[in-house]
Amino acid sequence: MFFAEGSEMSARLVCMCNVVSENEIKAALKKGATTTSDIQKMTGAGTSCGKCLVVIDGLVEKYLSGLPRNPQQKINFGD
Repeated sequence: MFFAEGSEMSARLVCMCNVVSENEIKAALKKGATTTSDIQKMTGAGTSCGKCLVVIDGLVEKYLSGLPRNPQQKINFGD
């Protein structure tokens, strides 16, 4: 069975346990997710066995690195 390029079913599965695709994670990022924890809450990915957390971390990092930086953003020094 083949699916159209860009369709929900054509994307690779990132989280096998909860059947969450890369497209679903990208959609959550576009909706405002900025951390792996946000992705977990919004999609359920990475909330079972955790083997996909490294991949989710990478997708979050890649997405955020492509966004323009806010020069007025406060830096959290862990206080």
